[in-house]
Amino acid sequence: MFILKIAWRSILRHKAKSFIIGTILFLGALIMTLGNATAIGMRRGVEENMVKSFTGHIILVSNEETKDNVLFTPLGKPLKILRDYEKIRGVLAQQDFIKGFVPMTRGIVAILGGQAMDGMLAFGCNFDDFQRVFGNPVTAIEGDILRGSDHGILLNVNGRKNRYKIDGYWLIPQGQDLNTDNLTPEAKAESWKLEVKDSMALEGFGEVNSTNKELPVKGVVRFKSLNSLMDQVTFMDIESYRELFGYYTAHDVVTLAPAQAALLNSSEDSLFEGGDIYSTGTSGTSVAALEQKITTTPVVTRTIDFDTAAYNYVSVLLKDGQNLNAAVNRMKQIAKENDLPVRVLSWKTASGQVAQISDILQIIITVFVILLFFVAIIIIMNTLSMNALERTEEFGMMRAVGARKGIITRMFLAETFFLSFIFGGAGIFIGVIATWIVRPLHISSGGNEIVELLFGGEVFQPILGGVGLVIGIIGLAIVTVCAVIYPVLVARKITPLDAINRH
Repeated sequence: MFILKIAWRSILRHKAKSFIIGTILFLGALIMTLGNATAIGMRRGVEENMVKSFTGHIILVSNEETKDNVLFTPLGKPLKILRDYEKIRGVLAQQDFIKGFVPMTRGIVAILGGQAMDGMLAFGCNFDDFQRVFGNPVTAIEGDILRGSDHGILLNVNGRKNRYKIDGYWLIPQGQDLNTDNLTPEAKAESWKLEVKDSMALEGFGEVNSTNKELPVKGVVRFKSLNSLMDQVTFMDIESYRELFGYYTAHDVVTLAPAQAALLNSSEDSLFEGGDIYSTGTSGTSVAALEQKITTTPVVTRTIDFDTAAYNYVSVLLKDGQNLNAAVNRMKQIAKENDLPVRVLSWKTASGQVAQISDILQIIITVFVILLFFVAIIIIMNTLSMNALERTEEFGMMRAVGARKGIITRMFLAETFFLSFIFGGAGIFIGVIATWIVRPLHISSGGNEIVELLFGGEVFQPILGGVGLVIGIIGLAIVTVCAVIYPVLVARKITPLDAINRH
């Protein structure tokens, strides 16, 4: 207590110097706190708005797939087909660390009938399952989402704007009227001659059996966040996707009843009983009866599940609290033990440049905080060293009356930690308050893709939480300790003779 009283009196006696040191500690703590909140908010935002809303934590692709960037590849061949999906599904359903999973297809579809050759990134799935697994991340701005056995495409609201810029027509959901409120300024300017379409002619790109088909626009949609980043993502029902890319579906496989099959295999003589087709005589078979025999209705004799040959990848969502790297390694081991024909990728590996940009932005923030960390140490250390030298007479006189180096050390440390606690603590506190104030402001990214990744969403949502607060306190403590070591050594070396010479 005696040392603390002396330290406090010394701080009050040297108010100007103490204020300078405290201000540096305050600003350093404030900026580090805001930097931590931004970095944590970005990580959580990306996980909530991309991983838990679209990609999943783990991506399973065919073991024949050679590339890693399987989700957002702008051009290139379609992904390899997953084999034995039924087996994969059974294994995944048994894992206690998996929250949910959904099989998907992904490929580039060429847009026909436009002014220039163009394509877009298309994902096929059972959209009900997609919404259920990912928590309804997609909402309709116009029209409706795909439900049940609906056929058609869901066009991103920003993708529609891009389509207008490229091809000059405006897409609306089939059966809907033009909503002029949603037109871009350019489209409104020429609304009197605006070409409006409610369907798109598409062709699968890259597969040998690809075909073309005109699909209705079911709805114009948006993701709940990061929509600008994923403006090229177009959804379609799984059956339409399979048809475009030449994948088999249950509707493609039909069988005939035995009597119908026998009729088709009959010879001409047996069919017409050897008579003249123009004969005026009567026979046992009338024209109406023949028509009844010839008319056939395709009958699917069983429900054919072609899932084993109609998906490109499986998105796997982990339960909360799971470590990504540990879960990926665990999934690899499970795939090996069950002989699953898959490669196991993390969402970062599968997302390619999107994840890389996200990582780069996080690294930039972290490096900025670390640089600030070292700058603060150097500035505080320099200021404290000058403070120690300017107090040569004080420390020298204390040594002259019997104060040992240990007392000088403890007093100097106590002064510094007082300042760190008061000013640095105030910086952390103001940083926490600033975080709470900024979040409700919903500062927009302005539709910029890079800024969206930096924010972790379409609005700036810094998050500090308990972890960020602890990191800030530990960082402040480390800065204080590192900054005070050299000044303490300077103060300990001061002798009574130094005080006399200084005087």
